[in-house]
Amino acid sequence: MVNKRILKVGLDSAAPFPMHSDYNSGNFEGFEVDLLQAIISHLDLEVQYEVSLWSTILEKLFKGELDLICSAVTVTSSREHILEFSNPYLYFRLCAVVGQEDDLLTVQHFKGKTIGVREATEAEKYVRAKFPANNIVYAVTNKELYRKLQAGKIDLLIDDSPIAGGFLQNNKKLKIGMFLPKTDSSYAIAMKKGDVALRNQFNETLSLLKENGTYQQIYKKWFSEIQF
Repeated sequence: MVNKRILKVGLDSAAPFPMHSDYNSGNFEGFEVDLLQAIISHLDLEVQYEVSLWSTILEKLFKGELDLICSAVTVTSSREHILEFSNPYLYFRLCAVVGQEDDLLTVQHFKGKTIGVREATEAEKYVRAKFPANNIVYAVTNKELYRKLQAGKIDLLIDDSPIAGGFLQNNKKLKIGMFLPKTDSSYAIAMKKGDVALRNQFNETLSLLKENGTYQQIYKKWFSEIQF
């Protein structure tokens, strides 16, 4: 009997639901969980999850302590220099989340506002580049970030639209004020640089899952009620 190859998969400890929930919650689920399961089942592989702080997770992959990360990793040119990426499996934009009573019509309305953002994210880079004069408040986890907005400690927060959509499903006091222009982005599975064979296997399987309708079923299960 041949032992299956076991892949070490990195997860963000601040679970970006609906991409995936908290691994230690006893109810581990989400879009990426189902998608990765479909891929590894087809390839006859197994996975071993490892939870890490977002600020260290990419470095762990780069050092070879992980085989891949499937945890809302945005594809960027700088990351592509040091990692391999599968073909994208989800396209999205950055968005600004505000209270239900607040309105945002253009980015000009951000002037003078206190903006919340998660550390070490692409959203943080965007805010620092676009709104250097604003007061920026940082959070380590998604829950902390949204809690700050509810408590009135920030005027708005900027987040990836699928994750914002997941939070807003259970919080009717907040809403997406606007999607941010020119922030079209995508999530993909990140792998060690040079792991081209595995990347190609994953890409072929992703294509197959889209052709046979499995991808669409998983997408509908998790995003039918989320606007992003």
